[in-house]
Order: sequence, then structure tokens, then C-alpha cells
Amino acid sequence: MIAPKALCNMESNSSMAETLPLVGIVTSSYNQGRYLRACIDSVLSQDYPNIEYLVMDGGSTDDSVRILESYHDRFYWQSASDDGQTTAVNAGLKRSNAEIVTYLNSDDRLLPGAVRQVVEAFASNPKIDVIYGQGLVIDEGGNYLHDYDTHPFDFLHFQDVCFICQPAAFWRRALHERHGYFDPRFDNTLDYEFWLRLATRSVKFLYLPEPLAESRSHPEAKSRMRRPRIFKEIRDLQMLHLGYCSKSWWEQYLRHMRDETSGLWSRLLPGREGEPLNGLAKWLHRLYRKPIKRPPGQR
Repeated sequence: MIAPKALCNMESNSSMAETLPLVGIVTSSYNQGRYLRACIDSVLSQDYPNIEYLVMDGGSTDDSVRILESYHDRFYWQSASDDGQTTAVNAGLKRSNAEIVTYLNSDDRLLPGAVRQVVEAFASNPKIDVIYGQGLVIDEGGNYLHDYDTHPFDFLHFQDVCFICQPAAFWRRALHERHGYFDPRFDNTLDYEFWLRLATRSVKFLYLPEPLAESRSHPEAKSRMRRPRIFKEIRDLQMLHLGYCSKSWWEQYLRHMRDETSGLWSRLLPGREGEPLNGLAKWLHRLYRKPIKRPPGQR
């Protein structure tokens, strides 16, 4: 079922809207009906008048299609089987004509005024290609838990921790023409791989110290259900772009294997505090390295 493409604000046909940059927002979703309406409403209620919204549903079997139908033609949507989140997000981005883009998972929400603030920041910083703001972590019921740990961009620190809150990040669509779309090999870490790819190519990031989005933590979230796979993808993407995996990620992986699994590693890995895993992480960091050739001027 496909609804006609439309801008998501009643002012979208005004001359004022036509002079403003078009912002494209892609939501990928699969059987997330319990959160989908809150996500959609957070986009449709933005006070910025020139938004192109696309929902790419992966053929949900819950009430997601009924929810999408209830919005009639207020935005583009489709429901059909796909090959996962990365494929769905890429398909939406390729369909979009927007100058500034982002993707918003169906269990997350934009905060009021987020898009307007981002567009204003891009206008004030024409040499910046990625802008990200603060994020708030919420629970299943939408209740505040804590702030997302965001920081001003620092390339070395970013190797140790992904401090960009994905739903609070926006970028110029032209980046995809120069550096490619999201990599399907990293379906659980597509955002971190993309940010790191851009950072190694000297793309400019700007931290906007304003809350822009809410990231929902719940038992079905990929970040909680697929931790071993996520750690493997992080190692692979860092090896791809850096030629090594940072000591910090090695240590987090070892701690997960020791403390959160019941296999052989949980019995073999030493200690429960600090230094023993530190030493093993340093050794792995040094052991698994390969040279990376980059054009002059890139990191």
C-alpha cells in the first residue's frame, strides 16, 4: 500500500516554505506499531514548514499499516518486505529530494522545534556538513531516563565511543553523492559506520548543545538484543576505516563476554575490575592492525 508523496506541514505550499531548504526525514519500521504513531506525530508537529517525510515499513504484521493509513496522504509511505533497516533507510534517502536529511527510527521521537533549529544552524555554518544535538533517553512509556552522552566532535574520542545520538543528527544530502549511502554490512551499526567513514574523510561535524530528539530504550531495541553482533560490527568497521579497533571497544567487548555471557569466555577472562582486561584489550589493540592508505589531506 503506497500513499502519494506530500510535504507534512499545512504551510508547505506557501511561498515562504518554497524558499527554505527542504528537509527529508526517513523512518524505517517493522512491527513497531506501539511506538509508530508517536514517532510520526513528532515529525508532523514540527514548526518548520518544508519537510518531506517518508515511512518505509518492512511489511509489518501488527497494526502499523492501519496506523499509516489513518494519516491518508500527509506523507509518503510504503509497506513491503525488505532486507532490513539499512536497505529501507537507503531507499528512503534515494527517493528524497531534500537538501538536508536524517533518519528517525520508529521507536524514537523528534523534540519540538528540532528541525527549525538544525536548519538555522546549517544556514549559520555553511562549511559544516553534519550537525548533531543533544538526545534524551526515554523508556517504553516515553518517560525520561537520562541524557544521552553527547560531546563536541573530537575524532580521537569518537574512536572510543559513539557520542552522536543518531535521531538528533542531520546532514547534507550531498554527502551521499560524495561518500556513499549506509553500508548494508553494518545493519546494527549503520550510523556509527557512516559517521566514522565521514570523519576519516575530513567531513566537518558541529555539535549543537540543544536537545533535539528522544532515543527510546526498550527490551526489543537492537542495541540491547544484539550486543555481540554490534561489538563484532564495531570491530569490523573500525578495522575498515582506521586499520585497528580502539582499546576502549576491545575492553567493552571483553567485559561483555566475561560479565554478560555464560560461555567459555566468561570463565576464562580474568578479574572483575579494571586492569586485567585493560592489559588484554591493549594487547588485542596492538595485535589486530593493518595499514590504511588514504589520499593526502584525509585523516
